[in-house]
This record gives sequence, C-alpha cells and structure tokens, in this order.
Amino acid sequence: MSDTSQSWLRYDWFPAGHQLIKQGGRSGSLFVLKSGELEVTRDGKFVSSVNRGGAIFGEMSVLLEQPHSATVRAVTEVEVYIIADALKVLESHPAWTLQIARLLAQRVNSTTALLMESQREASEQDRLVLPQNVFSQWADPQV
Repeated sequence: MSDTSQSWLRYDWFPAGHQLIKQGGRSGSLFVLKSGELEVTRDGKFVSSVNRGGAIFGEMSVLLEQPHSATVRAVTEVEVYIIADALKVLESHPAWTLQIARLLAQRVNSTTALLMESQREASEQDRLVLPQNVFSQWADPQV
C-alpha cells in the first residue's frame, strides 16, 4: 500500500493521546497502522494494545455498516494509512476483503478460546450463547 497517489488512500500522522476512532462514531474508513502504538478500549475498559505495523482497525464498523464498537487512541506517535470510503474500496479489491476475513476469523478463534476457558468455570445459567448467523440467500451477493 505504499502508493499513496490513490484518492481513497492517504497517509497521516497523529500525536500520542490522539483519538483516531471514537466508540459509537462512524467514519467509513479503514485504518492500517504503519508505526507506533495504539490502545483499544470499549466502554472505557482496556481491550488491547496494537503496535505491529500492518495491523488493521475500523474494519468491523466498515463491514457491518455500524458505529465503531471501540475507541482507538494513540499511545505513542502513530503513522497510519487511511482508506476512505472503505466499503467501496474493498468491493473493488476482493483479495483485501479475503485478508480481512482471515484476520477476523483469527480474532474470533482467539476470542472463542478465551471465552471457552472462562465458561468452564461459569454456572449453566451464566453461560454465553453465541448468535447463529446464516446467509439469508446464498445467491445474494450483498449478504
């Protein structure tokens, strides 16, 4: 993604403390970390830190077309690439969409493993039931 001449792709720099994504907000943008460290919080609680170049964030909001589920703040100075109107860009770059799907599958796998570990100690009535989402129509490309 080093080609920043594309109108949908821009490079930006943010100082430590800057909030890149606000929980509940909508940006329609996808962010790719170039350098620095970010902190992810949800409902004011720490979720994770991100400091690996190439990390993607904002993808859930874009793909689900819903408000951001977490706040992302710069812990250090950060450099990021921002893909504006990301849904449209992803539709024209299916290989990128597949990579994001793989990333999300890895996250779900890790989260499920942690959830199962915590559920072993939970009583039957306190266990979480995961939603069962299915395609409404396999022929519908918008699903």
